[in-house]
Amino acid sequence: MNRRILFWGSGALLLGLAGVAVATFEPFEQKGPVFIVSDHPITEDQVRQKMQSEGYSNLQVIRQGRYFVATGSKEGMTGTIAVDSFTGRLRGGDDDD
Repeated sequence: MNRRILFWGSGALLLGLAGVAVATFEPFEQKGPVFIVSDHPITEDQVRQKMQSEGYSNLQVIRQGRYFVATGSKEGMTGTIAVDSFTGRLRGGDDDD
């Protein structure tokens, strides 16, 4: 009888620990800095408006998978960023793409 209790108690503990691990897991994609604060997926228009509000012109925004890749000019310089459409965060600099 005591072995059954120990067996089922151990199983319940392991399931509980697995549940906590899943609930607190953060995907790797959420490591970049926040570009657009949002609790839901962002749109191309939001990326365009954010870039314009920061002084960028000649904007081109295209979708590549889950990212919006935005290219624009500011103060004579051209720059490109990639924004995660699910999180609003910039893609980290350690990507090999």
